[in-house]
Amino acid sequence: MSAERRTRLFVLAAITALTVALAAPALAAADWGAIAVSPRTGKVGVSYDYPTAHRAKRRALNECHQRGCRVAVWVRNQYAALVLKRNGVFVAGVGLTKNLAFAKARERAHERKAKRWAWIFSG
Repeated sequence: MSAERRTRLFVLAAITALTVALAAPALAAADWGAIAVSPRTGKVGVSYDYPTAHRAKRRALNECHQRGCRVAVWVRNQYAALVLKRNGVFVAGVGLTKNLAFAKARERAHERKAKRWAWIFSG
């Protein structure tokens, strides 16, 4: 192997190692999000990219601006979705994609055509 080729391989390996080292802290960060909803009015409040679940839930409740809002779901580094059943009940789901989160919410609601109501991505 020539010296020029060894140098190229070394530079490539160094760049790869540096990229992995810089990306690791970003991947380890916990980004929390939440959806709060008023069961009476359907008004929602959302939050995303918060450092703790507590802060994400508190922000979602504050964003709801309704008395009686409740946190329906909170997530870390993924999607959350909220659906509304025909009987007026809200059901939440979580997934790695928006569609999976809605599918999980509908599955939990036992209603394939439950209306999409809200979603977030935090991560």
